[in-house]
Formats: sequence, structure tokens, C-alpha cells
Amino acid sequence: MRTLARFGQIVLSGLEWMGGMARLGFRTLRVGPRSPLGIDDIARQMVEMGVRSLPIATFMSLFIGMILAWQFAWALEDFGATMALGKVTSIALVGELVPALLALTVGSKMAAGMAAELGSMKVSEQIDAVAALGADPIKKLVWPRVVAATVSLPLLAAWGNIIALLGGMLIGEWQYGVPAGYFYETYVDELEPLNYVSSVVKATIFGLLVGLIGCFQGINTQHGTEAVGLSTTATVVATSVCVIVADFYLTMVFF
Repeated sequence: MRTLARFGQIVLSGLEWMGGMARLGFRTLRVGPRSPLGIDDIARQMVEMGVRSLPIATFMSLFIGMILAWQFAWALEDFGATMALGKVTSIALVGELVPALLALTVGSKMAAGMAAELGSMKVSEQIDAVAALGADPIKKLVWPRVVAATVSLPLLAAWGNIIALLGGMLIGEWQYGVPAGYFYETYVDELEPLNYVSSVVKATIFGLLVGLIGCFQGINTQHGTEAVGLSTTATVVATSVCVIVADFYLTMVFF
């Protein structure tokens, strides 16, 4: 009975968490688009999340392309089909690996930063001060971060697709003798518009999840010295799980 009770508590906690996320999302969509839109705040958050994440996104994308190209080329070499390397890596990189892995790494970084920042504001009662001054904390604090994450992650994924292509091209040219021009032509020819659409849609939804999870965990941080650390850790775990689950369902929709 204790095991069943514990399982029930876990299920109820998960449902309560999803309900809180849904309420925050609907409230953000209701109050966020009202004038003023907070363009300056959104731009500031995009610099913090997007521009400052370019180095790690570039590094990750380059090695994603190199690793996948190396593994596929190693398998194709047994069949004498290394010249098909561009075809077999294109869909996997553009449609799956680049947006998903960037969401798991860069997205978790974004969400943890938001949770830590808003959690510190919650513990120090700055969020209550914002509400006391007559401003809506959702409009002032949550809306710019959610929009910035939703816009920044697709842009980073588009950049990551280019860098991953270059990484695969380098491995094909240097290690397996696949000419860079031929790799590029077969890579691009294999892709269809749906592959590009799926990459952008996945990254956009991942960015929305990242923004909502980071803000939700931050504004629901409990009071105490350890609360911010616990909230940040829970944010990374929740972001990773939600991205993987969303990726599974989006893959079913597009393929």
C-alpha cells in the first residue's frame, strides 16, 4: 500500500505540475501580446539566451555533424558506398539531431538560467515588489523570456544545421575521400521542404517549452537558501524529459 501511495503521489505531482505549466502558458498568451509588447526586454533576453549561446551551439553542432558522418561512413565503407554519405546524414542531422541536441544542451542552459534568475528574485521578494508597484510579473518577467527562448532556439538550430553540414563535410573529405562539393550536393538534394519545416517547428516548440519550464520553476521557487539550487536542478531534469517526449510525438507527426 505504501508503494501504491507513493506512486499515486508521483502521478498527482506530475499532473499538478503540468496543470501549473498550462496555466502559466495560457496566462502568458493572454497578457503578453497586450501593448506595450516589451520589445526592449525581449531583445535583451534574446541577446542573453541566443547571442551568448552561439559559441556552445557552434561547438555542439560541429561535433554532432562530425560524429554522425564518421559513424555512417564507417558503416557504409563495408558496402563500398561511402559516396552516399551526404544522403544518409542529411535527414538525421536536419530533422532530428541538431534541433533535439541543441534543445537538450543549449535549451537546458537557457531554462536553468531563467530558473536561477527568477528564483533569486522570488526568494528576495523582488517579484512581490513588482506586483506591489502595479506591474504584472507575468507580463514583465515571464513574457520576454518565453518569447526570447521561442525565437532564439529556432535561429540557433538553423545556424547549427549549417555548422553540422560543414562538420560532416570535413570528415567526408579528410577521412573517407568524399569530395566536399559532392557531399554538399547529395546532402542538399536528399532534403525535402518537410525536413526544413520539421527542424524549425521542433526547435520552436522546444524553445517554447524551455521558456515556460524555466519561468515556471523560477517563479515557484520556495523560500530558503537551498531553494534556488533545487529549482535549477529540477529545471534541467524537466527540460530534458519534456524535450525528449515532445521530440517523440513531433517525429511521429512529421514522419
